[in-house]
Amino acid sequence: MKQKVQTTNNGENTGEQAYSHLSQDLKNAVLIVSLVVNLVVFTAWVALQVTSAYDNQVASMLFG
Repeated sequence: MKQKVQTTNNGENTGEQAYSHLSQDLKNAVLIVSLVVNLVVFTAWVALQVTSAYDNQVASMLFG
């Protein structure tokens, strides 16, 4: 989603707009990291639920 950025007369972003973009970028980065961590935990949980004979081996491989 592309947003139109208002600029001052000399073509630079104002401080408030730059802060808004930084805040949005930080929020997006935190959400992406959270999504990746959740996918790893979910994948490990599914692997532990599917395999009953190798629980210890799968757990040690995934968690250290």
